[in-house]
Amino acid sequence: MVIGQILILLATILAVALSCRQFLFAWRVIHQGGTFDRSDDQNAFDETEWPDVAILIPAHNEERVLAGCLKAMCALDYPVDKLSIVVIDDRSTDLTYTIAKEFAEMDKRVRVIRRPENAVPGKAAAILDGMTASKSEILVLFDADYLPPPSLLKHLVAPFADPQVGATMGRVVPANTDRGLLTRLLDLERRAGYAVDQNARELLGLAPQFGGTVGGIRRAALESVGGWPTGHLAEDTDLTFRLVLANWRVKYLNDARCYEEVPEDWVARFRQVRRWAYGHNQCLISYFGEVLRAPRLTLAQRMDGALLLLIYLFPLFVLVSIFALIPFTAFAGNGIVSRVLIWLAPVLSIAMLAPYSQIMVAAVCDGQPHVLRALPLLFISSCVSLLAASAGVILLARNLSMGLAPGWDKTRRYRTT
Repeated sequence: MVIGQILILLATILAVALSCRQFLFAWRVIHQGGTFDRSDDQNAFDETEWPDVAILIPAHNEERVLAGCLKAMCALDYPVDKLSIVVIDDRSTDLTYTIAKEFAEMDKRVRVIRRPENAVPGKAAAILDGMTASKSEILVLFDADYLPPPSLLKHLVAPFADPQVGATMGRVVPANTDRGLLTRLLDLERRAGYAVDQNARELLGLAPQFGGTVGGIRRAALESVGGWPTGHLAEDTDLTFRLVLANWRVKYLNDARCYEEVPEDWVARFRQVRRWAYGHNQCLISYFGEVLRAPRLTLAQRMDGALLLLIYLFPLFVLVSIFALIPFTAFAGNGIVSRVLIWLAPVLSIAMLAPYSQIMVAAVCDGQPHVLRALPLLFISSCVSLLAASAGVILLARNLSMGLAPGWDKTRRYRTT
């Protein structure tokens, strides 16, 4: 009984802390007006001084989406002699390699790397091969389903005029929101995650998260922190914390928008969140203590970093607490834990509104309040994410205890080109 009460108390305290953070972020974005002034982006470098850039596109069985992606890449506004587009074919068994080669024959900026069958599988390993094959100063990552507008690349590269910037991150926008309830709900989640969460971290001087796609990396910064990580499923989160702990800036650009394809079926979404939770909690194990002790970070940066690392452990706390709540309600005593929980109950009820506040703020700042029609059904995707994240933590615990390595579970594609 006492253990159950403690679990409920920990989950409640963490929920309140995360919710206070979400309310603060929503308030900061409202105060800013939701956007950044990027008027100097195009003037960051003279036309002859833009740095050499390599776009890296890892691709495993991407025949459905790769042609559209490469067509958009070839239309990017960037000095031709300063840009290379590297497609890393990760042991594909479909027409991915053929499509990439066709573009390479049409545009000299496109290169194709074909990984052998015995290569280490996975996105992180594929990206590492692409980085090794390129010598460019700035590396920009895109997944194979992404459709950047022509102006995007300069917006992602411009902040590197500041020598302290180690990485940049743009905003991910779902392109297939008309495909059903799930895609509309994911659109709401993406809005909150980028237009509010990432946006507020930038505005408050915290550490925005490098997302592993629609983002640039300074090669010197990458090399200074030990190179591209391949040991974690969430290599982007791993790199974020290594850069921040080494005093590099990660800059978020809310107006640097790129379109992606989100999962259209619930099974694919479950697997995606499970994979994110697995990799994110690997980073929790590696960096939680170091973040709390980091002398180079402010107290606010340490607290925000710690809460960010806990974000995919929290769902398991909630799930366990739900089951612990049943006997607690039936046999609750008058101990101090019980009294604290009773006092926190009304606070928790208000805290549950925090995610909704972020979504509403994001939609209003985007000038698209009509998307909020799906908001009452958000609990459906939240429940799926709760179960998927919990499954990811359990899978990680099992693999760590048995010495097993995780497999790469690529998200299903839907678009046809």
